[in-house]
Amino acid sequence: MTNVHREGNQRLGPAEAYAQWTEACACAGWQASPVASQVPVAAALSRVTAQDVRAPRASPRTDCAAMDGIAFRVSDVGGTRREGWRLAAGAYTWIDTGDPMPPGADTVAQRERVVIEADGTALIADPEPLSGTAPPSGPAPRGLNVRRMGEDFRAGDLLVGAGRRLRPGDLGAIAAAGHPTVVVTRQPMVAIIPTGDEIRPVGVPLGHGDITDSNSVMLAARVVQAGAIPLMSDVQPDEPDVLAAELRRAALDADLVLVIAGSSQGRDDYASAVLAQVGGLAVHGVAIRPGHPVLLGHVKRGNPGAGTVPVIGVPGYPLAAAVIFERFAIPLLESLESCGGSGRPVQARLARDWTSSPDVEDWIPVTLAPPGAQALEAQPLGAALVSSATQVLQATPARHGSGSASQLARADGWWVIPIGQGTFQRGDLITVRPLV
Repeated sequence: MTNVHREGNQRLGPAEAYAQWTEACACAGWQASPVASQVPVAAALSRVTAQDVRAPRASPRTDCAAMDGIAFRVSDVGGTRREGWRLAAGAYTWIDTGDPMPPGADTVAQRERVVIEADGTALIADPEPLSGTAPPSGPAPRGLNVRRMGEDFRAGDLLVGAGRRLRPGDLGAIAAAGHPTVVVTRQPMVAIIPTGDEIRPVGVPLGHGDITDSNSVMLAARVVQAGAIPLMSDVQPDEPDVLAAELRRAALDADLVLVIAGSSQGRDDYASAVLAQVGGLAVHGVAIRPGHPVLLGHVKRGNPGAGTVPVIGVPGYPLAAAVIFERFAIPLLESLESCGGSGRPVQARLARDWTSSPDVEDWIPVTLAPPGAQALEAQPLGAALVSSATQVLQATPARHGSGSASQLARADGWWVIPIGQGTFQRGDLITVRPLV
């Protein structure tokens, strides 16, 4: 069994803790092997591609009109700019946007520029006041308002690579290429088990000392954002046997189990002992803030030989729960879906001096001002209101409010300070991970 690093001892860094956890799970029979399936394109939003998607045909499939108007051959045009451009009856064809170009036609004049005389002659107005594209020798350059075959993509072009979380635009391109289905990885299932005698479901009246179960709502929503399926448990009392039974039940269907609260060392915190009983405890306590009491382990899945399911004991404070999910659950789910990291970090200017403990990986929620010419400006949430020409938003350090449920609602992203760094000055360039 992997050695357990318990809270209170020298804590592992998050990267080392994650590696030790997944190694312990693998030794117990866990496999991060994505399973592929084929789904309709219309049902594939936020799913992850299991293989490259290539175009079986070109788009457009032929030269076609990009505007409503008349299609013609530039060489058939008579007249001059002074007297007007003319096309004889029969030398042009009315055409709508997206229609294939008639044989021989190479240009389209917009409907608004065309006047048809009684004898069928088409008069084409000078487009220069509108677009400035007309050459002196004719009413339009050859190819104007024409989409060429393969202009969007050609047969065999890569549309979407493997490991991509599909966006609406991706689905549109896949459908335009003629794919009715797409091969994606299976959605992981995440069991969420809230615990605590004082915890009450949302909407239930609260008695003295009771707390609403907001963490389950937040984590379930983040699970969905991550492309997985949440499996919600009822609130479990602080009874070891009850929690053990619920862990075993959740492991029958889930790919990851989240146990909310019970990971510290209070009188009713049994999660670590229960996890060791029903599976294994790999890590207890990580050098991360907020969220340092996190548990990382696994629970046996049903019958002997059925393998094991990773388990995260999530601290009960909302901000700590969010940080632990991002740091440990997200990379695990991405491995199950063969998906790369989500969200592109942005560079920002720190709006105030900041000091952090160099002994932990510090996750601080920040707000971002509107983009400037070169960079955004960021500052930890809740600092005192300051006068600034750049109108930088105010912020409060997360380490003073890990129990706050509203900080994430006000934040735009995470500033993750690595272990070993602690002192920053206003104007320093930092990296911010956008909240999704």
